[in-house]
Amino acid sequence: MNSVSSSSLFPAIRSGLRFFPAALALLLLAVPARATTVIPPDFTELVGRADYVVRATVKSVTSEFRTTPTGRAIFTKVELQVLETITGTPPAPLVLELLGGTVGETTMRVEGVPLFHVGDEDILFVQANGKQFYPLVGIMHGKYPVKRDAQTGAAIVTRSNGAPLHDVSEVKGDPDQAATAAASTQPALTPEAFAGKIRASYQSQFPERPKLAN
Repeated sequence: MNSVSSSSLFPAIRSGLRFFPAALALLLLAVPARATTVIPPDFTELVGRADYVVRATVKSVTSEFRTTPTGRAIFTKVELQVLETITGTPPAPLVLELLGGTVGETTMRVEGVPLFHVGDEDILFVQANGKQFYPLVGIMHGKYPVKRDAQTGAAIVTRSNGAPLHDVSEVKGDPDQAATAAASTQPALTPEAFAGKIRASYQSQFPERPKLAN
């Protein structure tokens, strides 16, 4: 298996990319693979750095080759159906663009970043869409899937790895670490509760901006 660093395409980004198998001829630089590492933002930073925050479902996922200054690469477009605008003003239609994807038999993947699938529902903290290789604040820290509780069937907010989010203080923690004993005694946040906390943080940071209706 051969790999390239995304820094060869995006100098400001450090992450690992994996190509299979026909893409080998596209590579300009081969280096050992390494996982994407990100300093997790705290909740205030997560809200403040986002251009806008939405609750949305994935309508379509399409990938294509593009020519970059250093060679060809695969990019993916994720078309979203916005269910709720929590902060900011997202464009319409909302289509996220990210590095990586599959075209035919060729797959290019950024290791460690969450993927999008048709039908997924997420709360997304979008930042610099079309300008950085993964358009969410803190990469995996900017994607919060909405799932159904196995026991109650109620909608709950989870981390990018599927672990329930009990409190916004957990945002800064590693999503792969087990929940703390204190958090484990709390119910997972509902999408409505999480959205309310996002709006409250946004208004405290940007009181001059128009307030969105709940």
